Amino acid sequence: MGQKPNGWTQPTEADCWDTVSGVGQDRSVLILIKHCRDMKQQEMRLRLITLLLLLSCAALFIFTVGFELKQRENSTSTTQMSMDMQYPAYSQQGQLCSGDNPQTNVQRLHIHLRFVPEDNKTDGLYINWDVNFGEKYNKEKRAIVIPETGIYFIYVRTTLRCQDKDDAAKFKKFNMMLHKWNEGYNKTLHLADTWDGVACASEGLRSVFVGQLFDLLEGDHVSVWIGEGYELILKSSFGAYLA
Repeated sequence: MGQKPNGWTQPTEADCWDTVSGVGQDRSVLILIKHCRDMKQQEMRLRLITLLLLLSCAALFIFTVGFELKQRENSTSTTQMSMDMQYPAYSQQGQLCSGDNPQTNVQRLHIHLRFVPEDNKTDGLYINWDVNFGEKYNKEKRAIVIPETGIYFIYVRTTLRCQDKDDAAKFKKFNMMLHKWNEGYNKTLHLADTWDGVACASEGLRSVFVGQLFDLLEGDHVSVWIGEGYELILKSSFGAYLA
């Protein structure tokens, strides 16, 4: 009975110590790994919190700057409105100096003329005009004077009617030309023309329009020449403006 089973050997003290040491080392490694993971998670949280704080500060700064700019704009608008109400003459003077109104700016041509009938209705003459609005009309030359070099739109609208009852069976021709003259070259030049006519038997009206852009020089005198059919003119208008 005092004998031990064959093949079994009692472990020594050294073997037990090695086993305990191995288990202790593995546990220390696990604890270290867990600690590193916790540190990384805390670092990520700190970075995220820092980023959110920076974004919040940037948004607050942008909102503050925008609010201040809006306040300044509203304040400036209110101040300008108050000045316009208190000093209307000053406000009107500022508008006149801005050059937006073509009738108050001498250099920016905008003129409209209306037909003045002649007692002697003969062909081969320049139409006489009366100023409806605008300036730069030379009554002696019967011409619009161009104040500065540029592109101008020149137009002439004429209403024709056969006014002689004795010529009821006739067809009468009408010829109108735009001329320009300048002291610099002292020569009349042809700009544009139109040919038309009226059948007197119809007793109707006919409208003739000439309008075109022209590159004109300072000092050019633009006038309307009637080559044929002056007696057919019932009314007419003539104008120009800087394009």
